[in-house]
Amino acid sequence: MDNREAAVAVHTRLREERASIIAMGRFYLSLLDKGLWPSQRAIAADLGISLPQISRMVATARLPEAVLSLFDNRPVSFREVETLRMLAQQLGEEELTRRAQSLTHGASLEDIFSFLTTGKPKARRGVRLRVVHGQRYLRLDVPNFEQVAPRIVQLEQILNALLATGDSRHWLGALTGKPSA
Repeated sequence: MDNREAAVAVHTRLREERASIIAMGRFYLSLLDKGLWPSQRAIAADLGISLPQISRMVATARLPEAVLSLFDNRPVSFREVETLRMLAQQLGEEELTRRAQSLTHGASLEDIFSFLTTGKPKARRGVRLRVVHGQRYLRLDVPNFEQVAPRIVQLEQILNALLATGDSRHWLGALTGKPSA
């Protein structure tokens, strides 16, 4: 098996595994860097991928490694990648890299894009409870889901205790176990 045949096999496996845009871009870029194909157009023709797709994925792989590493093992859309490329053009790769290096790898996608865009941490809001329009349920938005998820049962108990009182003046008492004044 020659190098091209091996590359085709790897390509097939990556596609079957639904590899991320970043992983595919790194793969296509490696094919060019190793000289296995002379151009993106040749890769597209031989592997049956559209040239615009390959071009976008290769451009993604050329973003600073500090930025790409924030998205390791995460799905990322072409729209999000386009935002990253636009930020690299507007801010410069050096500034974008500096911002990326300030983030932790566990940050949410929302926090990553907010910080890369503004250079400032996303303002944290408290818990928000909303009625879902046209539905009979509530939506609970929390700033850090990972901290709240293990406490779902307790949160449910608190809400049930509040609702059981039937009188909002007594809610504080229901929560604290002490009668309100």
